[in-house]
Amino acid sequence: MTSIAVWQSVDSRGPASFYFASDSRISWGTGINWNYGRKLFASQKYPDIFGYCGDVLFPSLVLDQIISMMDAGFSFSYQESPREKFQKISDLIQSSFNKLPQNFQNAFQIVYCSRSGESMNSKFEIYTLEWNSKNGWTTSQPQLPEKSNLLLSLGSGQNSIRANNLCWQKTELKNTSRAVFSAFCDSLETGLDPLTGGAPQLVGLYRKGVAKNFGIIFKDQRYLFGLPINEANINSVQWRNCLFERCDPLTKQRFPHAQPQPRPKSLKKTI
Repeated sequence: MTSIAVWQSVDSRGPASFYFASDSRISWGTGINWNYGRKLFASQKYPDIFGYCGDVLFPSLVLDQIISMMDAGFSFSYQESPREKFQKISDLIQSSFNKLPQNFQNAFQIVYCSRSGESMNSKFEIYTLEWNSKNGWTTSQPQLPEKSNLLLSLGSGQNSIRANNLCWQKTELKNTSRAVFSAFCDSLETGLDPLTGGAPQLVGLYRKGVAKNFGIIFKDQRYLFGLPINEANINSVQWRNCLFERCDPLTKQRFPHAQPQPRPKSLKKTI
């Protein structure tokens, strides 16, 4: 399992960006885990992002294949709508899964977001694809909110995400992206869900351009895709801390010119 938070950022002109956040823990039975698993994916050539929860093996493999196909120029085009791309993606996933040995067919959920158009003509769309042994395949297209707030919380830590988000929404920072991401990080740091852990991961879409992978400053360490990073070439992505502040990856501190995002003094971490 895992913890995933999904939200849309809305400014005075309308929908401005879309984000997925997740943890990095993969678990095998009671007390056996690994905190460096990749759970979010962003295309380098298209405005498409993915995440998964539930079973790890199949979703992580098939999403890596799909992202690689996209970026290599196979099967997808810029002219296709998000719905058309989601249908292709769904068909590929189902065809691959149906060839998986039944002993390894475990429940999972995939969340997908894409954008049509650019700038003020842009429009975000989100879809989910789920399989379990009881209901088989199900899909949905969640309705997007009119304000910046948590849209979906998925996985074993979903109740903790919602509880922490509710606390942030009671502060003066309600209806902001940083409130949702900070609430997610609070949920992660509580450690109350044994299947959730490791560093946060973050991917996103803006009104223009391709999808974005973000580096995360977490407990004074740099992480990308859930892995600790110490390489010199660390300026190839944007870096954020758990307050959603833009950070200098060298100093691991907020950029001097970046807007400070202080935590409300009265806010306590909850379940």
